[in-house]
Amino acid sequence: MSSTFGRGRGTSRQRSTYGAYSGFSFGPGSNPWGGSDGGNSRRTGGRKASKGAGTGNTSAYKNCSAAFEKKIDSFKTLYAQTCGPAGQGRPTPTTLNSFANWINKGAIIQTCSPAQISRWARATRKNFNSRNPSPTACKSVLCAKFGRSAIKAVARTKTGTFMVATTPTLNGRSFCFPH
Repeated sequence: MSSTFGRGRGTSRQRSTYGAYSGFSFGPGSNPWGGSDGGNSRRTGGRKASKGAGTGNTSAYKNCSAAFEKKIDSFKTLYAQTCGPAGQGRPTPTTLNSFANWINKGAIIQTCSPAQISRWARATRKNFNSRNPSPTACKSVLCAKFGRSAIKAVARTKTGTFMVATTPTLNGRSFCFPH
């Protein structure tokens, strides 16, 4: 990550150029997305900007960026199924498009191994054949363990694990499969 030093009257703060517009500079303290310039009274008419409103304060974008990161990771999981060698057979393009639609509706993609499913099957007293696991049997175990509202779709990956479209939150908390 490179950085540049602001130039101007008494400005010596360092600001990041990561993600800048093709090398264009908008002057020290300026915001290319509009809004205020972080409290520079010369530009804002003597008033300070509200916290998080275009001031470069990342805390206002924390939830949004976390959601984007989960979506990006989910799409990367789908993309990984389309390239490289496949030891167990790939999901069909229809299956991958179906999972992409789930992501667009707000779901995230998580993966789990047949061993994890077997462990959860014993805990929920569901039948699951770990020697010949099927996505349908996997989905019934996951629905019994986490609830029908959390599990949207299940498919086999090219490595033999299962990819599962789930809700990003469950009971008001971020949802991730336990290990």
